[in-house]
Amino acid sequence: MGLLYAEQVEYMSVEEMQETHENEIQILNDIDKLATKHQLHKTEPDALIAKIDEYIVHVKKHFANEERLMQKYNFPSYHMHKTAHDMFLEDLDYALKQWKRSDNIEKITNFIRKTPEWIVLHVNSVDAPTANFLAAKMKE
Repeated sequence: MGLLYAEQVEYMSVEEMQETHENEIQILNDIDKLATKHQLHKTEPDALIAKIDEYIVHVKKHFANEERLMQKYNFPSYHMHKTAHDMFLEDLDYALKQWKRSDNIEKITNFIRKTPEWIVLHVNSVDAPTANFLAAKMKE
C-alpha cells in the first residue's frame, strides 16, 4: 500500500510534468516504506534520511521547472501558482527545522505523510490547467 498513486492525480498534457509527478509519487511511497521500517526498528535511519534528502531536492527542482515553463510561456496565473509552491516550501522548511532541532525524524516523516492530500488538490486544480495552457502554447 502506498501513500499516493498516480491514478489519484490528473494526467499532465506536458510529458515532463507527468514524469516529475510520477517520480515524486514514487519517492513519497519509498519514504513511507522506509519510515515504517525505521519505526519498527528494522532499519537504521541512513536510507530514510537519504530518501528524504532526495525528496527535498526533487520538490525544489520540480517547482523551479514548472515556474520556468510558466514564465517562458507567459502563464497568466504564474504568481498564484508560484505562491502555492512557496507556501508548500515554507511548510517543508519548517518541518525540516523541527526535525533538526529535535533530532526526531518523525517530525519530517509525519509532514511528508500528510502531503498527498495537498498534492492531489494542487495537481488536479492547479497543475492540470497549467499543463493544458503550456501544452497549447508549446504547439504554437
